[in-house]
This record gives sequence, C-alpha cells and structure tokens, in this order.
Amino acid sequence: MPLYRELLPARTGADRISVLKGLGLALLWSDQPGAARAVYDEILQAQPRDQDASRNRARALSWSGRQREAIGALQAHLASWPDDAEARVQLAQSQAWLGRPDLARAGIAQAPLADREDARRLRSDLDLWAAPKTRVEAQRSTQSDDLEIRQLRFEHSVSFAGGLGSAGGRVDRLDHEREDGSDEVRVTRPMLLGRYRFSDAAELHAEIGNEHIAPRGSPSMNRLVYATWLTWWPHDVLRFDFSTSRSTFDNIRSLRLGLTATQYGLSADFTPTERQRYTARAERGLVSDGNRRWRGEVEAEWRVRTKPEIWFGARHTRVRFDRQLDNGYFNPLTFEATLATARLTWKPDGEQGRWDLRIAGAWGREHANPDGSKPAYDASARAGYRFDAKTRLEARLQRFSTRTSSFSGFARTTAGLALERSW
Repeated sequence: MPLYRELLPARTGADRISVLKGLGLALLWSDQPGAARAVYDEILQAQPRDQDASRNRARALSWSGRQREAIGALQAHLASWPDDAEARVQLAQSQAWLGRPDLARAGIAQAPLADREDARRLRSDLDLWAAPKTRVEAQRSTQSDDLEIRQLRFEHSVSFAGGLGSAGGRVDRLDHEREDGSDEVRVTRPMLLGRYRFSDAAELHAEIGNEHIAPRGSPSMNRLVYATWLTWWPHDVLRFDFSTSRSTFDNIRSLRLGLTATQYGLSADFTPTERQRYTARAERGLVSDGNRRWRGEVEAEWRVRTKPEIWFGARHTRVRFDRQLDNGYFNPLTFEATLATARLTWKPDGEQGRWDLRIAGAWGREHANPDGSKPAYDASARAGYRFDAKTRLEARLQRFSTRTSSFSGFARTTAGLALERSW
C-alpha cells in the first residue's frame, strides 16, 4: 500500500485510475474496507460505468458492517449489470449477514449461480444456520465467600420461516453449596425460548420459565422468570435494545428468601466505522424486597488489529440503590467503576480452521459506598475446537476479583465446558 500511495500524486487520468484500483484491492484484502470505499468512490466519480469498482465498493460497504447500504448498492449495480453472478452472490451474503437468511437463500437459488463455489459455500452456511441445534454445558464457580456454584445446562432449538425464527427449550440445574457443606440450595429452571426477525430492522428474543428453588431443610418455592429484548436497527451504524427481565439471585440468602429482580433496560450502540464502537446502557431494577436499583454504563472500543482481531477500550459504570439491606445480593448505596478493557479473537489455523480463541480483560478501580475504593479486574479465556462443520467443543475460564486481602473484597473463579451440535 505505501507504494500505491507514493505513486498517486504523480499520476493523472487512466494511470491514476489504475493505481487507485490496485490501492482499493490492497485496502480491501488488508481489512481496511472503510478506506477502500473512499478509493472506489473516487474511481466511480471518474468512471461511473466501471463494473469492478461498483462491485468492490459494495463489498467494502458490506465488510464495514453496513449491510443495508451494501444491499442497496448491489441492487443498483445489478440493475445495470444483471448478469454479474459474483455480485448476486455478494448480495445474498450481505442479506445473510443482515439477518435475512430467507432472502439470501432465495437469491442463490437462481440457476446461473448453481455451479459457483462461493454460492455453494453460502448455501452450506445457510443450511447450517437453519439446522436444529443442541448445546450441553457444565460449569463450576468458586467464590471468596466460600460458596460453590455448580451448573448443568441442556438446550435445543429448531428454526422456522426460512431461518427468520427459532424456538426451543432449555433446562438448567444449579447447586449453590457452602464449601464446608453446611448449607445448600438447589435450583431447577426449565425455560421456553423463541426468536423472530420481523424485518431488516427489528428482531425479538424471548424466554420464559419456572424456577424451582429447593433450600436444604426448608420448603421449596417456585418463581416465574423471563427475559425479552427487542433489537431495532434504524441504520447500519445504530442499534437499540429494549429489554425487560425477571430473575432470581445467585447467592444462598437471596434464594432462601425467594427474592426476584425485575429489570427494564435500554442499550444504544453506535459504530461509525468497522474500527470503532460506542455504547450507552441504562437500567432500572425493582427487587421484590422493595429495594430499587438504577444502573448506567458507557463504553468505547477501538480496533487496533484485524488478524488476530484486537480491541482496546474503556468502560465506566454507576449503580445506585434506594436502600442498603442485608438480603444477600450486592447492595451498596452507590457504586462506580472505571475500567480499561481489551479483547482478542484469533483463529490460529485460519478462517476455515478448527481452532478459535477469545481472550478478554478489564482492569481498573471501583468505589462502593460503604466499603471504599479497591482495584478490580475481570479476565476470561475461551478456546473452541471444531471437530467438523456441525460439532464444536468449547472450554472457558474466568476470574473476577476486587480482593485486597483475605478479609476484603470479592473474587469468583469460573470454569466451564460446552459441546454444541447442529443436526
């Protein structure tokens, strides 16, 4: 790329267009689609009927995450060049990435695309997306307050409406036990799950179930639990999530009391380029003991590398409760934390390889009233291995800590294993 940029100032006319085409491809294949788009805009301004530049500009939009813009550009492109099979596959791929597998499947079903390798790969991906899925996982957490939590989960789902929706069920079994064996609460949680994509701009997720809480030596109880969230994309660079949920807590005292928390939330994401993401979240919670909680958070991330993909960022969180009670859950009057964040996603043996690795971390300080200020960190790693196109095994490890001594702060270590299978 430096060579292309050195050549540009001295070139005019057709020579400049030739250098720009080379630069555009170099930017695309080095994962800089935003910069590539500007190059293709210049080419098309000089040569509006350049078919390759028109197609590659749409590719740059798609690889920047601007799928609706890419779809519009490809539809206009195909109106001018209806026999461009490569552009038709690109259009179907953008529709799939947008969350519209129904449109993507219809697009690649056309006869001229049947023998293309890229169309066959996309068709295989769409079949895998629509296939029934099963997930089994086991997890164990240990905490500095001498609580151990063991969890088993089984989940199965099937798709419908050409992949626009899915429905299924999940069963969780959790054992909360003191490490000395002095107390235990067992939780069984069967849930019904559903998802439906209404349009290019809206998708709804919902789950509902009954939580059976069985404390040792005490009568068991049942609690209705649920979670729903509606995602709305008014534009490729804007996303809003509206959510409500009702859940129990993950500690013995709150479970013995049968407490639940009902929460209402709003989240907004702004991604002006493929290398930036800004998020704001607001949440209001109502605890069944009469307490109320308000939570706000802002976060920013910047991508500094693509292979492996590396992001750095910062996150600030504030929480406020109406009252400080002693019912087991984390309940200061006020809380705030400012953390630096980092995450890495890496496929060490290539995009089509068997291995994938994800590492994330956050480091900073938190301040709770009462309790004061402490250093805090949260680090996690996930390693996945794909036995074949339909079967994947994942191992994960996480450590969260605000410990400053054996008598201050809180720490939790979690290890888990999950097996996923498409049928």
